[in-house]
Amino acid sequence: MREASEKRWIYPNGMGADGRALFEPQSTEDLAKLASGQSRAANQAHAASLDELRWRHRSKGEAHFGVKRGIQPEKLEQTGWGVILPATRPGSPEAAAQREILEALQPLLDWRRAQATRNHENHFQIFQGPRGYRPGETKQQYLARLGTGPGPADPEKGVPYYLLIVASPQVIPYHMQYQLDVQYAVGRIHFDDVQDYASYARSVVAAERGGLRLARELAFLGVANPDDPATQLSREFMVGPLADLIERKQGSEGWTVQRYLDGDATRQTLERLLGGGAAPTLLYTGSHGMGFKPDDPRQRRHQGALLCQDWPGPRAWDQPIGEDFYFSADHVRSDANLLGMIAFNFACFGGGTPQYDEFSKQAFDERKPIAPEAFVSGLHKKLLGLPRGGALACVGHVERAWGSSFLWDTGKRGAAEPQLAVFESALTALLEGMPVGAAMDYFNERYAELSSDLSSYLEAMEYSDGPDPYVLADAWTSHNDARGYAITGDPAVRLAVASTGATTAREAIDVRSFGLDRAAGPAAVAPPEAVARPAPLPAPVRDEAVGLPAYGLLAGTRKPDDEPPGGLARLGQRIADILGNVLGDAAVLEVRTYTSQDLQAVAGAESLPASGARLRAYTRCALDGDTTGCVPVTADGAIDAPLWALLAGMVEQAQAHRRQLLELVLSLFGSNGGA
Repeated sequence: MREASEKRWIYPNGMGADGRALFEPQSTEDLAKLASGQSRAANQAHAASLDELRWRHRSKGEAHFGVKRGIQPEKLEQTGWGVILPATRPGSPEAAAQREILEALQPLLDWRRAQATRNHENHFQIFQGPRGYRPGETKQQYLARLGTGPGPADPEKGVPYYLLIVASPQVIPYHMQYQLDVQYAVGRIHFDDVQDYASYARSVVAAERGGLRLARELAFLGVANPDDPATQLSREFMVGPLADLIERKQGSEGWTVQRYLDGDATRQTLERLLGGGAAPTLLYTGSHGMGFKPDDPRQRRHQGALLCQDWPGPRAWDQPIGEDFYFSADHVRSDANLLGMIAFNFACFGGGTPQYDEFSKQAFDERKPIAPEAFVSGLHKKLLGLPRGGALACVGHVERAWGSSFLWDTGKRGAAEPQLAVFESALTALLEGMPVGAAMDYFNERYAELSSDLSSYLEAMEYSDGPDPYVLADAWTSHNDARGYAITGDPAVRLAVASTGATTAREAIDVRSFGLDRAAGPAAVAPPEAVARPAPLPAPVRDEAVGLPAYGLLAGTRKPDDEPPGGLARLGQRIADILGNVLGDAAVLEVRTYTSQDLQAVAGAESLPASGARLRAYTRCALDGDTTGCVPVTADGAIDAPLWALLAGMVEQAQAHRRQLLELVLSLFGSNGGA
């Protein structure tokens, strides 16, 4: 046992609006007492969750990202995707509000359905009504109602791996999200305005379906306020070293690492990074999160706001902290465009706030309220709901964030050293193209490991003096800290990055146009192939015809000219010939894309060519599957990605309309005896 003189302090990252530390630093001895204060009854109450966490820890070398063996977490057609909503009574105001939210989310639902159901229809699920979450249910009770249970996620049993909770954490609690996240990849969205749901849905679809390809830019912002041990530790031992690790590992992959540390970590810098024209593709911040009392009207809007380097520290500033020192939802420009961004904020309450103090509840079975009700971070909601283009996802901490999550006791007279493997692994997975929900699985593995260790320590204390209080304190705080990381947004999103030099400007994609045309529903869109790493654009080409995927009704039935066709192929060719005679021009699908600087001339002309409009892209699809296309290129010979994405969407819609026409003709053949 260490002497009292060797007492070490652990600092949570949080600052109150009154200018005082949101939480006082805790000694390891005091934290050990808090941890040991957990009653055996409390452990038994969480026995089911603990058993699963122990299973997760034991099997982490056998399972892969929480899914059963053989399933690739980056392929939605294998993992599946689903939405969890609260159970509602038919005809109730809650049911009506839920229908309105689902309608706003329809572009995203259509897109995910098209991706997830390529192999199996049940890989896309909306859990609502009787299958929605009921108040007070545990994870085990809820999954049992859905016909599944603990173990690796298996979408064949009806519950997909990627799950999006659409509800306030007051209705579907954070602890339910934590428990589900051990087994599945879970995110949450909850907005105050239904229009924000629509904006977020369009942003995700626009980024994925619109061909967005951002530069490989990663920014780290680390605050180190004067006379403030918490931020000085996170800056010195987490943000700075993490930036160095990622740069060494990912620099060869074309990633540029930008550092905004110490004097550069100002509110003005955050204003530029979060909407002022310098937005990176991935942003990582380490700072205090602002905290407010439950009766403070600013709590819901500003809780978890990022305290910047502008604050001169507790000694120089012994008065309430004003908005000039921190960055909140109110400081994000409404016309900002963050399309394609993912943000990771290490700060107390950076992701959200529970209604009760989770630490006092766990230590003493008390329920100390810290907010009138649980809520999602106002900053994260604002970043995701921007109408011109919102972030794809934000990762933040629910409750307080502790320094022990990146500093671990070495056992040498209270010394500590950085432990960044989990942070490094999660960020690396994101940079390599893994969906954010799967990338954050490294934190779930750490949570499971620490839970297993902590339970063993607490059980040992019933029969002996137990472990060193330093070890117990680190295990307890790190366990709670690892559990508290939560995703705001769709857990299936991934960074939309380009190969080196081939980028797309965010402004080139009109977010508000995605989802307005419901014809591009699940039957009309062709989901992109999911890959572990971002797929580079094809090599630059000149003005020449190139092959395209076959869009024909009978694609894949033709054989080489020197090989006699089989019976099925002859039948297919005969049907194609008959349809060609009947339909004439409809037997060939042609899609042309024009551009023009003179819309008035276009509106008054008999045809687009006559108006002087420029033909920029062309696709021709025959009934037998032959497809030819001319790819648009820029002045330097590279593929014009936004224009190509626009043409692909037009082809998909035209193909859907032609398919309906052909089905009608074929049905008429059948009703008249066929051919």
